[in-house]
Amino acid sequence: MKVVDLTQEIYSGMPIFPGHLKTVVWEYLSHDECARTMEDGYSYCTNGLLLSDHGPTHVDAVSHIDPSEDAPTIDVMPLETFFGPALCLDVSDEPEHSLMGSEVIKKAERAAGLEISEGDIVLFYTGHYDRHYPNAEYLERYSGFSAEAATYLIEEKKIKNWGTDTPSPDRPPTKTYPVHQHYRKTQVPHMEHLCNLDKVVNRRFSFFGFPLRIRDGSGSPIRAVAVFDE
Repeated sequence: MKVVDLTQEIYSGMPIFPGHLKTVVWEYLSHDECARTMEDGYSYCTNGLLLSDHGPTHVDAVSHIDPSEDAPTIDVMPLETFFGPALCLDVSDEPEHSLMGSEVIKKAERAAGLEISEGDIVLFYTGHYDRHYPNAEYLERYSGFSAEAATYLIEEKKIKNWGTDTPSPDRPPTKTYPVHQHYRKTQVPHMEHLCNLDKVVNRRFSFFGFPLRIRDGSGSPIRAVAVFDE
C-alpha cells in the first residue's frame, strides 16, 4: 500500500488566494519557557496558528457561496462526501490560462484509459502548482473550468467531489465565478490548492480529505491523501 500526500505545507507566508486571511504560524510556548515550571526534566512546546478556512489545501462549504440561512456549513456536510473511489486526470497539456470544457475532460479520460463513474472523486492535474508554487505567479493566470464542464462532471457523470492543483476551479480574473455558482446550485463541493498530483495522475486510488469540524465554517483545511496498492 502506498500513501501520497496531496496537501500543501502550512507555513507563515504561504501563497493565499486574494481576499483571504494570511497564514501565520508562531511559537507560542518553547521547551525552555515550559521547563521553568516543570520538574524532572519534563517540558513541552506549542505553536499558534492563524489561518483562513480557505487558506491552505481546503474544501469549500456550501455556505461559502450561498448566503441562504439554510446553506450547509462545513460542520454539517456529510463526511461521506470527503472520501471514496477517485481518479486523477491529466490536463497539463492545455495552454496556461485555458478555460476547459467537457471535451477537455473527455479527452483526458480517453488518454488515461479511465472513465469517470457515479460517486467518484475526480482530481485534475494542471501542472500549475509544479510550475509556479510558491512564486507570485501561482496565484495568477491558472487554467479553470467552464460551467459546462461542471455540469458534465456533476449532473451527467454524478461525481460527489472534485479538486484541482490551482487556487480555484474558476479561471481568473472573474467576478461571476461560474463553477462556484454551479456548486451553489448542486451542493457538490470542490477542493482547491491540491499538490503532488503528478504522483497519482492517470490512475485510480482511494481518496481521503476530511475537513475540520469548524462550527459554522465556510470551509476547512483538509489533509488530502491518495491511497493505492503499489
